[in-house]
Amino acid sequence: MAQTTILAANTTPATSSDVVVAAGGVATIGLFATGTIPSGVQVSVRIDSPGDDQPAAVLNLWNPVTVLAGPGTFRAVRPDISSYGVSVGVYTES
Repeated sequence: MAQTTILAANTTPATSSDVVVAAGGVATIGLFATGTIPSGVQVSVRIDSPGDDQPAAVLNLWNPVTVLAGPGTFRAVRPDISSYGVSVGVYTES
């Protein structure tokens, strides 16, 4: 299994690169940090739809990893977390 960083660790708002999961496929997506993930940090995992992206999962201290089932195109959205003093990023493994 290969891990790929899709959103570099930082504290600024950002959206990851796309994670494309084929029909019948799965991909693991998770958080990594420069320290302990603060309890208030939440990164939204969203699925591409014909309209706006729709919520698919939330990554946080208690749920730092989730498995995405295809088909779908997913992306992670990090809000401004600068007040926590820890940089957080997102990786995928498939």
